[in-house]
Parts: sequence; C-alpha cells; structure tokens
Amino acid sequence: MRIDEVGDYRSTVEPLLPLSEASVVQVQPGPPPTNLSVFSSDKISVLGVHHHAASIGIVVTKPDCFSFMWWDGQQDCMINGETARNTVLYSQGAHDGFHAVGGARRTMGIAVRRKDLIGTVAALGGIGPEDVLLNQTALELPAEAAARFRTGIDFCLKQSLEHGMHEAPGVDAKNQSEAIFGLLVDAYLCSTRKKLRKYRGDPPEKIVRLAEERFFASQGAPVSLADLCIAAGVSQATLYRAFQSVCDMPPLAYFHKRRLTDARRVLMKLPAKRGNVKQAAYSAGLTELGRFSVEYRQLFGETPLATLNRKNAEN
Repeated sequence: MRIDEVGDYRSTVEPLLPLSEASVVQVQPGPPPTNLSVFSSDKISVLGVHHHAASIGIVVTKPDCFSFMWWDGQQDCMINGETARNTVLYSQGAHDGFHAVGGARRTMGIAVRRKDLIGTVAALGGIGPEDVLLNQTALELPAEAAARFRTGIDFCLKQSLEHGMHEAPGVDAKNQSEAIFGLLVDAYLCSTRKKLRKYRGDPPEKIVRLAEERFFASQGAPVSLADLCIAAGVSQATLYRAFQSVCDMPPLAYFHKRRLTDARRVLMKLPAKRGNVKQAAYSAGLTELGRFSVEYRQLFGETPLATLNRKNAEN
C-alpha cells in the first residue's frame, strides 16, 4: 500500500501492522506527512513515511513482535533520545517501540516476530536462542552495509507496490517477505551492538510512555503536571528531563501539540456540518475555541473549518 498524503496515520496502519499505536504529532508549521508505504506479511511488516515538518512519530509494537527503525534526512532527528545517523539501525531494545523526533526526514520501521528473529539469529550464529539478547538500542553498520540495507529494502518495497501484493498475496509476496527478512538479519549480524545506557531510575523512554498512558486515560479531560508525575512515579524535574530527552520539549507543550494533532485527525473524518469544528476541538480536550482556531492555523497553515471543508471536497 502507498498513500500520497497521510490524513489519518493511526487508523491507516494499525489494522495492517502488528502495532499497538502508530501516530504522528506535528510540533511546528508545515505540510503533513506524505508517501506512506506499508508492506505486511505473516513474517515481516514495513512502514515508511516522509515527514515534511518538525514532528514526533510514535510507534508501539505488540509484545510478540520486535521492531527496528532507520532514518534519512538533512535535518536533525532523535530516535528514543539518541541523535539519529544513517549508518545506524535503531532497535527498540528493552522499550515497547520508538519516539522519532525531528524535522523533515524519512523514517522506516520494520517489525518481525520475536521468535522468528531469535531463532534465525541463533541458528546462523551457532548459539542457543537463550543467548540472543534483543536489548541493544543501536546497531552500528559499516557505511557500505548500511547503504546496501536501505537500497535493498527500497527495492523490495518498490517491487511489492508495483505488483499490488497487498491485494493479492502469493508466491511473489512471500519471496519479498523472505528477502526483507534476510536483509534485516544480515544487517543485524554484521552490526556492532551498542550497550544499553545505564540509569539510576527508569529510562526516559519509560517515563514518557507512563505519562502518555495517563494522558490517553484522561480521554480529553485536563491533565496536570502533578497527574503526570504521579503516573510516572517521578519528580517534576525528572519528568521534564525525560520529555526533553525523548520529545525535545516540555511535557505539557508536547501534549498540547498532541491535542491539536488529534483534533486535525478528527476533522479529517467528520462531514462538513455545522458544529463539527467545535466537536473536534472538544473531543481533543481543547475547550477555548478562539485560541484553538488561532493555534490550529499557526501549526497547520489553515483554519479548522478549511480542513473540514477541504477533506470533504476531496471526497
């Protein structure tokens, strides 16, 4: 599957991929993501996205799967709090997924079943499955290996999209799946694994995820710093440091951008009827409609009503 403009990132990919969450929070003005590419099979899943504005991409993998991410771009990007480089294949390690934070960029995520990856790596390495530890967060590749990996994945995706394999899976789709899996395993085996960072308490990524879970549970109701600190079990200073490390912004600022992005997602689903702008704002917990309209236009370059009318005109 390929979609030129990503109107609803979450509902587009979550039914197709082994993900608990897949969303993007836009944090600075600019056009929305485009060129969403999805490949999905019983063995492996791939999600590629072009981001054209500063944003935070969030991917949470289901427990029986394990995921990797790589990045290309001219603007700075951080993946789980680490500065991204195009010679590194990032692994979720002990985390449940990724926060990719940065400006214009291309990211690609790959998810596989844990047992398939562990079994294959163990067999090729001549070791037992219990000796395969998927706890590294960054796999450093030689420059040539990194280029070969990216080129190979792009070629496989192009082939699958040209043959419409998402509509009629068959032998060719299986071959593409095996080819992508082989590229991933080769990259894993030739990489230099980076040791996990040591923390006195919980790592920043876990603190952010606990705070996000509290935000989701609120279902649009106000959430205070105290609420987030209690949910994460940390002090306010620790909470701020975690969000600065992982999301590159303070917690309340991040969640406000998330509410604005969620409102846009709702607007792109609703029919162009009177009162639906208000409904979208309220559903995201944004109750000051005048402020909502101003901030929405500053972030997305158009008014909420324009978004509502444009998407319905396109349909």
